[in-house]
Amino acid sequence: QWIPYRDAFLDEMLRHEGMGDVAVDDRTGLPSCHGCSCAGAQFRCTDCIWPHVYCRTCLVSNHRDVPLHRVQRWNGDFFADSSLLSAGMVVQLGHDGRSCPQPRAMDQPLTVIDISGIHTVQYRLCDCCEQGGTQACIQLLRMKWWPATVTRPRTVVTFRTLRLFHALTLQSKVNSFDFYNGLVRITDGAGLKQLKLRYKEFIRSVRCFRHLRMAKRGGRGHDPLGILATKPGELVVVCPACPDPNTNLPDGWSEVPKSESWKYALSLAIDANFKLKLKKRFVKDVQLSDGWAYFVGDRQYKAHLAVHTDEAEMKHCESTHNAVTAANMPTHKRFAVNGVGACICTRHLFYRAHGVGDLQRGERYVNMDYVVLSSLGATAAQLKTFFFSYDISCQWSKNFYKRLKNFPSKMWLKSDDVDVKFVIPKFHLQAHGEPCQIAYSLNYTEGVGRTCGEGIEAGWADTNGAALSTREMGASFRREALDDFFGAINWRKTVTMGTALLKALRLTLPEIEKQSKQFGELNSTFPPEVTARWEKMVRDWDVDSRCPNPYHEPTTETQADASADVRLELAQEEAEEAARGAMSLHEMSASVFLGVGLELEEQQYVAATLSCPHPTPLDKASLQSKRNTLQHRIQTWQTVQQLYIPASTALQASDDSIPVTSPTPVSATSNGSRAELMKLWLPSELPPSLRSSGCAPGIVKKEVRLRIAQADDALHHIRRQLRIRLAYSHEKQIHIDGPGQAAMTRSHANMKRVNDKLQRFVAKYRRARTALSILSPDGDWETHLRVLNDEDVRSPTKDEEGLGKGRRELSWIWRVQRQDARDVGGDGAASPDEVHESMRVEWAQGRARLRRWVEERDTLLEEMRRTTTTLMARSKTWAGRISTRPTQPLDIQRGLHAYANRQAAIYSGLAIAFYKFWDPKVRALGLAVDWPDSVFAAATTDP
Repeated sequence: QWIPYRDAFLDEMLRHEGMGDVAVDDRTGLPSCHGCSCAGAQFRCTDCIWPHVYCRTCLVSNHRDVPLHRVQRWNGDFFADSSLLSAGMVVQLGHDGRSCPQPRAMDQPLTVIDISGIHTVQYRLCDCCEQGGTQACIQLLRMKWWPATVTRPRTVVTFRTLRLFHALTLQSKVNSFDFYNGLVRITDGAGLKQLKLRYKEFIRSVRCFRHLRMAKRGGRGHDPLGILATKPGELVVVCPACPDPNTNLPDGWSEVPKSESWKYALSLAIDANFKLKLKKRFVKDVQLSDGWAYFVGDRQYKAHLAVHTDEAEMKHCESTHNAVTAANMPTHKRFAVNGVGACICTRHLFYRAHGVGDLQRGERYVNMDYVVLSSLGATAAQLKTFFFSYDISCQWSKNFYKRLKNFPSKMWLKSDDVDVKFVIPKFHLQAHGEPCQIAYSLNYTEGVGRTCGEGIEAGWADTNGAALSTREMGASFRREALDDFFGAINWRKTVTMGTALLKALRLTLPEIEKQSKQFGELNSTFPPEVTARWEKMVRDWDVDSRCPNPYHEPTTETQADASADVRLELAQEEAEEAARGAMSLHEMSASVFLGVGLELEEQQYVAATLSCPHPTPLDKASLQSKRNTLQHRIQTWQTVQQLYIPASTALQASDDSIPVTSPTPVSATSNGSRAELMKLWLPSELPPSLRSSGCAPGIVKKEVRLRIAQADDALHHIRRQLRIRLAYSHEKQIHIDGPGQAAMTRSHANMKRVNDKLQRFVAKYRRARTALSILSPDGDWETHLRVLNDEDVRSPTKDEEGLGKGRRELSWIWRVQRQDARDVGGDGAASPDEVHESMRVEWAQGRARLRRWVEERDTLLEEMRRTTTTLMARSKTWAGRISTRPTQPLDIQRGLHAYANRQAAIYSGLAIAFYKFWDPKVRALGLAVDWPDSVFAAATTDP
């Protein structure tokens, strides 16, 4: 619609270059002044609404209250840039714009940095004997001009410019250099003027402004003792939903039974970010807020590191994660800081007071211990239950209590009083060995709900945009800037807490219903004495992890996971290469990269099976949510793929193919992205011409080894599922066949789930074998990894198809591999004990899934209560600050009162808005929240 109007739009833009339709004198070519009607008007303002032309006197008079407008002067041919200074404008300071009886003219003009450009302004000070009247910096501040220096200021930055830059840098990570030069371009795009360079003054003003703005929001202006009395961590934006004994926990919370203590547990996610570096810069470092917000106190931190030199980190598990290798890497000579370590609340992703620290030599225990314990000491010293989510928890937890002795007693977590559980984020868990995948799984940990532990990675994505600018700053300036970024992230999450918690609750309830039904059907197929024994086994393991593990199937020394073995071998080889100086292209090693790719391939298959012929709107929404999650994981993985498989970048841009691994066509009624159809472009999917030149060295051979292991594991799982199906068939014939419709329905549902799993492993095996036939067509693997036809997928004994034992041929899948823990033992019909034991893990996992969803629901309701309680408490705190400095002058007191009232209204307004948003929807779902009396009373009186 706009295209036909392009010429008209362009004409109107050009019209503004001239006089327009104003009448001009034929002799002089100038119009009359729009203000006083005198002849020869030459000036116009480009910032005023109307382009009227004025004489010099009227121009100055009209801009008495807007001295930073940009003006132009007609030179006979066009409007040339001019200034109010050249027109005779002088700005009078003091008296809030009223006339001054004792003005003092200054001999040098001011350089004013404003969003409209960089201006030169002549000004007069006020010499009246009022409070602050003779201090130039105070007079400038009352003009809303921020002086770059306190004594004899020559450069100022307007408040609106500082606020605009502050908002842009927090939201879009605009750096100060680009912002300042953007103002230079606005002022003089042609480069014909001799502008004074005021960049250093600008960044100095920015630093002071953001420091005092954080102090203002932290209530430091209302403390009679002043800013220097700020306590450690006092300037943070706290998480309103996390437990705080001083604010939002109910009476008697510490006396609840241990089985319910998880409701008041604090869950922390721990990780390091090596993007947030700091270059070595020999500059004078002035600390403005050491330890007042999210970073630990620098002096105490460095003193601790100087005394407690750490040894090389030891590897205690089969993880292929590079965190330990990174911990032992030497410091780069270009950087004073290699990154930051942080702990945030796992569920709401808030950065915590004293929860961030610089890493001088990688992700070392001495650094991470200090960060975690400092944060707990500052914010959670009275809590008794903690969940620590860390991608190397299996190693970091070793000797954790022993290392506490290196810290002051006030930072200790006493093992006899505090319950700490160490877990590994779900995505990272796949890179660990089987023992870690069970012992540190969030899926099996009592009390964590549906926490994934990966949210801290999203936080890094939000801060990494500032990495290039903060690495160039001084050490203290960088910490203050990052503190500011962390605070902005926390506040953004605070105001969106209402929709976030309700969305999570709405997703939880259907899952509880589904999991409850499925687990109930599964549970009913076992004798009560068997499920009672398993229930006791799970509860004992929850209390003491040294008890028999209900999620683990016993193995002998010769029984192992082939994929895990191969990944461990590759990780060890990569570690040896790193020791010889051949560093990995990325923090994620090549073997981990390929392993994650295989996991994504499997997730694509699962996503493709979720579609149904006639989906309901709820089915469509659920499927699209899963697709979005999968697409995000694939895109994250593809950022690493550009390093290991450079040829994939061009292929991804032109790819419109559908993976051959899709088991069924996806419903045409589905909307949105189709992540299950995205081609991953692993080496086995590349065209032959690109396989050697478009991949990193050795990547193809590593995929071959991983594919062999993948096919080997899939074959074992196929045999296991066939045995389970056989056991179900026998159970059905003996106990279920009969007139009972409900029992028959449950039996069919269970059989369908087993068959779905079986087809999943069949497809996995075929994918692996297809890849091997492409990458290594003449390999030795063909002797035991044969073509798997549909008729080969059958049980080792007489099955439900009724094949005779004398004529039945044993499928090759039972003849090419030694049976191990991935199969159910025995060469004939399984005994009842063997049948039940073969399903123990399935039963325990189903129970765990249901309990995690129930915990999630209960935790979300508790978090809603805590959020409103915390916000009302913050409002009360601000209301109590209204009259904390009664000895100040009246004008200062008025400002203190107004700001305290405004902040109190913001926090109470959020609490009331959340309550009104949540309460009717929670009650409609058949649930209830014990809302605090304060928010209920405020909501009933709020209009």
